[in-house]
Amino acid sequence: MTEREREDLIGKWSLEKLGLLRKYLAAYLKILTNQSWCRGYEFIDAFAGTGKPKSRDEQRYVDGSPGIALSLNPPFTQYHFIEQESWRVAKLEKLRAEFADRSITLYHGDCNRILREQILPQLPFASKKRAIAFVDPFGMQVEWETMQRIAQTKTIEIILNFPVMAINRGVLRRHPELISDAGKERLTRFWGTAEWMIDLYTEEETLFGPEKTKVAYSGKEFGAIFQKRLREIFPQCSYPILMTNSKNAPLYCLLFAGHNQTGKRIVEEIFEKYERRKR
Repeated sequence: MTEREREDLIGKWSLEKLGLLRKYLAAYLKILTNQSWCRGYEFIDAFAGTGKPKSRDEQRYVDGSPGIALSLNPPFTQYHFIEQESWRVAKLEKLRAEFADRSITLYHGDCNRILREQILPQLPFASKKRAIAFVDPFGMQVEWETMQRIAQTKTIEIILNFPVMAINRGVLRRHPELISDAGKERLTRFWGTAEWMIDLYTEEETLFGPEKTKVAYSGKEFGAIFQKRLREIFPQCSYPILMTNSKNAPLYCLLFAGHNQTGKRIVEEIFEKYERRKR
Protein backbone atom coordinates (compact mmCIF):
# COMPACT_ATOMS: atom_id res chain seq x y z
CA MET A 1 0.00 0.00 0.00
CA THR A 2 1.45 3.39 -0.99
CA GLU A 3 1.40 6.34 1.39
CA ARG A 4 -1.24 7.94 -0.82
CA GLU A 5 -3.52 4.93 -0.30
CA ARG A 6 -3.05 4.72 3.47
CA GLU A 7 -5.86 5.98 5.66
CA ASP A 8 -7.11 6.00 9.23
CA LEU A 9 -10.00 3.60 9.89
CA ILE A 10 -12.23 4.19 12.91
CA GLY A 11 -15.06 2.29 14.57
CA LYS A 12 -18.45 3.33 15.91
CA TRP A 13 -16.98 4.12 19.33
CA SER A 14 -14.62 6.65 17.75
CA LEU A 15 -17.53 8.32 15.99
CA GLU A 16 -19.29 8.63 19.34
CA LYS A 17 -16.14 10.09 20.92
CA LEU A 18 -15.86 12.65 18.13
CA GLY A 19 -19.51 13.57 18.60
CA LEU A 20 -18.85 14.34 22.26
CA LEU A 21 -15.80 16.40 21.32
CA ARG A 22 -17.83 18.41 18.80
CA LYS A 23 -20.43 19.32 21.43
CA TYR A 24 -17.85 20.50 23.91
CA LEU A 25 -15.83 22.52 21.39
CA ALA A 26 -19.02 24.29 20.22
CA ALA A 27 -19.87 25.20 23.83
CA TYR A 28 -16.27 26.29 24.48
CA LEU A 29 -16.25 28.65 21.51
CA LYS A 30 -19.63 30.10 22.43
CA ILE A 31 -18.31 31.09 25.84
CA LEU A 32 -14.83 32.31 24.85
CA THR A 33 -15.94 34.45 21.90
CA ASN A 34 -18.05 36.50 24.32
CA GLN A 35 -15.17 37.25 26.71
CA SER A 36 -13.78 40.72 25.95
CA TRP A 37 -10.61 40.06 27.96
CA CYS A 38 -9.65 37.01 25.89
CA ARG A 39 -7.05 37.69 23.18
CA GLY A 40 -7.31 34.30 21.52
CA TYR A 41 -8.85 30.84 21.88
CA GLU A 42 -6.82 28.06 20.34
CA PHE A 43 -7.27 24.36 19.56
CA ILE A 44 -4.45 21.86 20.06
CA ASP A 45 -4.66 18.34 18.67
CA ALA A 46 -1.81 16.24 20.06
CA PHE A 47 -2.55 13.22 17.82
CA ALA A 48 -4.20 14.79 14.80
CA GLY A 49 -4.18 11.78 12.46
CA THR A 50 -5.23 12.49 8.88
CA GLY A 51 -8.03 14.85 9.83
CA LYS A 52 -10.45 12.84 7.66
CA PRO A 53 -10.61 9.20 8.83
CA LYS A 54 -12.80 6.55 7.23
CA SER A 55 -15.65 4.93 9.14
CA ARG A 56 -15.03 1.17 9.13
CA ASP A 57 -18.73 0.30 9.35
CA GLU A 58 -20.17 2.91 7.03
CA GLN A 59 -17.26 3.02 4.54
CA ARG A 60 -17.34 6.80 4.30
CA TYR A 61 -14.95 9.58 5.22
CA VAL A 62 -15.85 11.60 8.30
CA ASP A 63 -14.44 14.60 10.10
CA GLY A 64 -11.74 13.64 12.55
CA SER A 65 -10.90 15.91 15.46
CA PRO A 66 -9.04 18.45 13.22
CA GLY A 67 -11.93 18.50 10.74
CA ILE A 68 -14.45 19.00 13.53
CA ALA A 69 -12.51 21.88 15.06
CA LEU A 70 -12.07 23.56 11.67
CA SER A 71 -15.75 23.23 10.74
CA LEU A 72 -17.06 25.10 13.76
CA ASN A 73 -18.20 28.72 13.59
CA PRO A 74 -17.12 30.99 15.05
CA PRO A 75 -13.67 29.53 14.42
CA PHE A 76 -10.76 29.20 16.80
CA THR A 77 -8.18 31.95 16.41
CA GLN A 78 -5.37 29.39 16.00
CA TYR A 79 -5.08 25.65 15.33
CA HIS A 80 -2.12 23.46 16.31
CA PHE A 81 -2.09 19.97 14.74
CA ILE A 82 0.63 17.55 15.87
CA GLU A 83 1.31 14.28 14.05
CA GLN A 84 4.28 11.92 14.10
CA GLU A 85 3.62 9.93 10.90
CA SER A 86 4.74 11.66 7.71
CA TRP A 87 1.94 10.17 5.57
CA ARG A 88 -0.65 11.60 7.96
CA VAL A 89 1.06 15.00 7.92
CA ALA A 90 0.77 14.98 4.11
CA LYS A 91 -3.00 14.50 4.42
CA LEU A 92 -3.18 17.27 7.02
CA GLU A 93 -1.46 19.57 4.51
CA LYS A 94 -4.38 18.96 2.15
CA LEU A 95 -6.85 19.72 4.94
CA ARG A 96 -5.00 22.96 5.69
CA ALA A 97 -5.34 23.95 2.03
CA GLU A 98 -9.12 23.37 2.24
CA PHE A 99 -9.30 25.84 5.14
CA ALA A 100 -6.97 28.51 3.80
CA ASP A 101 -8.84 31.18 5.80
CA ARG A 102 -7.91 29.51 9.11
CA SER A 103 -4.62 30.03 10.98
CA ILE A 104 -3.24 26.47 11.10
CA THR A 105 0.20 25.30 12.17
CA LEU A 106 1.28 21.71 11.50
CA TYR A 107 3.94 20.03 13.62
CA HIS A 108 5.69 16.81 12.59
CA GLY A 109 7.13 14.83 15.49
CA ASP A 110 6.67 13.71 19.08
CA CYS A 111 3.84 15.52 20.82
CA ASN A 112 5.65 15.71 24.17
CA ARG A 113 8.61 17.58 22.73
CA ILE A 114 6.49 19.80 20.48
CA LEU A 115 4.04 20.74 23.21
CA ARG A 116 6.73 21.53 25.76
CA GLU A 117 9.16 23.31 23.45
CA GLN A 118 6.97 25.00 20.83
CA ILE A 119 3.31 25.34 21.78
CA LEU A 120 3.11 25.84 25.55
CA PRO A 121 5.57 28.78 25.51
CA GLN A 122 3.05 30.59 23.27
CA LEU A 123 0.32 30.30 25.91
CA PRO A 124 1.55 31.79 29.20
CA PHE A 125 -1.08 33.09 31.60
CA ALA A 126 -0.04 36.69 30.88
CA SER A 127 -0.98 36.22 27.20
CA LYS A 128 -4.70 36.31 28.09
CA LYS A 129 -5.16 33.46 25.62
CA ARG A 130 -6.97 30.22 26.29
CA ALA A 131 -6.78 26.83 24.61
CA ILE A 132 -8.39 23.40 24.58
CA ALA A 133 -6.15 20.41 23.89
CA PHE A 134 -7.49 17.11 22.59
CA VAL A 135 -5.09 14.40 23.75
CA ASP A 136 -6.13 11.18 22.05
CA PRO A 137 -3.18 8.76 21.91
CA PHE A 138 -3.17 5.17 20.67
CA GLY A 139 -1.46 4.09 23.89
CA MET A 140 0.80 5.63 26.55
CA GLN A 141 2.66 8.11 24.34
CA VAL A 142 1.83 11.11 26.55
CA GLU A 143 4.30 11.69 29.38
CA TRP A 144 3.22 12.92 32.80
CA GLU A 145 5.77 15.74 32.59
CA THR A 146 3.85 17.05 29.57
CA MET A 147 0.58 16.97 31.53
CA GLN A 148 2.26 18.87 34.36
CA ARG A 149 3.56 21.52 31.98
CA ILE A 150 0.09 21.93 30.46
CA ALA A 151 -1.43 22.35 33.93
CA GLN A 152 1.20 24.91 34.91
CA THR A 153 0.14 27.29 32.13
CA LYS A 154 -3.35 27.65 33.70
CA THR A 155 -4.54 28.58 30.21
CA ILE A 156 -5.23 25.14 28.73
CA GLU A 157 -8.02 22.64 29.31
CA ILE A 158 -7.68 19.07 28.07
CA ILE A 159 -9.97 16.33 26.86
CA LEU A 160 -7.92 13.19 27.49
CA ASN A 161 -8.24 9.64 26.23
CA PHE A 162 -7.09 7.41 29.10
CA PRO A 163 -6.01 4.17 27.33
CA VAL A 164 -7.61 1.45 29.48
CA MET A 165 -7.11 -1.43 27.02
CA ALA A 166 -3.59 -0.40 25.98
CA ILE A 167 -2.43 -0.42 29.61
CA ASN A 168 -4.27 -3.59 30.61
CA ARG A 169 -3.19 -5.64 27.60
CA GLY A 170 0.08 -3.98 26.69
CA VAL A 171 1.70 -3.64 30.12
CA LEU A 172 -0.11 -5.02 33.16
CA ARG A 173 0.04 -8.68 34.11
CA ARG A 174 -1.60 -10.62 36.92
CA HIS A 175 1.57 -10.37 38.99
CA PRO A 176 3.93 -7.34 38.75
CA GLU A 177 7.07 -9.46 38.45
CA LEU A 178 5.76 -10.61 35.06
CA ILE A 179 5.79 -7.07 33.65
CA SER A 180 8.73 -6.34 31.37
CA ASP A 181 11.21 -3.64 32.37
CA ALA A 182 10.27 -1.69 29.23
CA GLY A 183 6.59 -1.89 30.15
CA LYS A 184 7.28 -0.63 33.66
CA GLU A 185 9.28 2.29 32.28
CA ARG A 186 6.53 3.25 29.82
CA LEU A 187 3.84 3.19 32.47
CA THR A 188 5.99 5.15 34.92
CA ARG A 189 6.57 7.91 32.32
CA PHE A 190 2.83 7.99 31.65
CA TRP A 191 1.78 7.84 35.32
CA GLY A 192 4.56 10.15 36.46
CA THR A 193 5.60 7.89 39.32
CA ALA A 194 6.33 4.25 40.01
CA GLU A 195 3.56 4.41 42.60
CA TRP A 196 1.15 3.11 39.95
CA MET A 197 2.17 -0.21 41.49
CA ILE A 198 0.42 0.81 44.72
CA ASP A 199 -2.70 1.96 42.85
CA LEU A 200 -3.05 -1.07 40.61
CA TYR A 201 -1.84 -4.01 42.70
CA THR A 202 -2.86 -5.41 46.07
CA GLU A 203 -1.23 -7.91 48.39
CA GLU A 204 -3.05 -11.19 48.97
CA GLU A 205 -2.33 -14.08 51.32
CA THR A 206 -1.73 -17.37 49.53
CA LEU A 207 -0.57 -20.83 50.54
CA PHE A 208 2.93 -19.66 49.70
CA GLY A 209 2.73 -16.41 51.63
CA PRO A 210 1.83 -12.82 50.62
CA GLU A 211 1.66 -12.19 46.90
CA LYS A 212 1.01 -9.02 44.87
CA THR A 213 -1.92 -9.39 42.48
CA LYS A 214 -3.48 -7.02 39.95
CA VAL A 215 -6.70 -5.38 41.16
CA ALA A 216 -9.65 -6.32 38.92
CA TYR A 217 -10.91 -2.81 38.22
CA SER A 218 -13.71 -2.22 35.76
CA GLY A 219 -12.84 0.12 32.89
CA LYS A 220 -14.56 3.07 34.56
CA GLU A 221 -12.95 2.32 37.94
CA PHE A 222 -9.56 2.27 36.24
CA GLY A 223 -10.31 5.68 34.72
CA ALA A 224 -11.28 6.99 38.16
CA ILE A 225 -7.87 5.93 39.53
CA PHE A 226 -6.17 8.11 36.92
CA GLN A 227 -8.67 10.91 37.55
CA LYS A 228 -7.34 11.10 41.12
CA ARG A 229 -3.85 11.45 39.70
CA LEU A 230 -4.95 14.29 37.42
CA ARG A 231 -6.52 16.12 40.37
CA GLU A 232 -3.04 16.57 41.78
CA ILE A 233 -2.25 19.05 38.98
CA PHE A 234 -5.66 20.20 37.67
CA PRO A 235 -8.25 21.58 40.12
CA GLN A 236 -11.21 20.67 37.90
CA CYS A 237 -11.48 17.09 36.64
CA SER A 238 -14.60 15.41 35.31
CA TYR A 239 -15.63 11.90 36.13
CA PRO A 240 -14.48 9.40 33.46
CA ILE A 241 -16.82 8.25 30.72
CA LEU A 242 -16.11 4.75 29.41
CA MET A 243 -15.99 3.98 25.69
CA THR A 244 -16.34 0.34 24.61
CA ASN A 245 -15.98 -1.55 21.34
CA SER A 246 -18.59 -3.64 19.50
CA LYS A 247 -17.97 -6.53 21.93
CA ASN A 248 -18.49 -4.20 24.92
CA ALA A 249 -14.82 -4.48 25.90
CA PRO A 250 -13.48 -1.31 27.60
CA LEU A 251 -11.23 0.66 25.26
CA TYR A 252 -10.60 3.96 27.02
CA CYS A 253 -12.08 6.60 29.27
CA LEU A 254 -12.54 10.23 28.33
CA LEU A 255 -11.73 12.79 30.99
CA PHE A 256 -11.80 16.57 31.21
CA ALA A 257 -9.11 18.36 33.19
CA GLY A 258 -8.59 22.08 33.58
CA HIS A 259 -8.83 25.10 35.86
CA ASN A 260 -12.37 26.20 35.00
CA GLN A 261 -15.39 24.88 36.89
CA THR A 262 -17.73 25.87 34.06
CA GLY A 263 -15.80 23.69 31.61
CA LYS A 264 -16.08 20.71 33.94
CA ARG A 265 -19.81 21.28 34.40
CA ILE A 266 -20.46 21.45 30.65
CA VAL A 267 -18.42 18.31 29.95
CA GLU A 268 -20.23 16.35 32.64
CA GLU A 269 -23.60 17.45 31.27
CA ILE A 270 -22.55 16.18 27.83
CA PHE A 271 -21.27 12.92 29.34
CA GLU A 272 -24.46 12.38 31.37
CA LYS A 273 -26.69 12.78 28.31
CA TYR A 274 -24.53 10.32 26.40
CA GLU A 275 -24.67 7.75 29.19
CA ARG A 276 -28.46 8.06 29.50
CA ARG A 277 -28.83 7.31 25.79
CA LYS A 278 -26.56 4.24 26.12
CA ARG A 279 -28.57 2.65 28.92
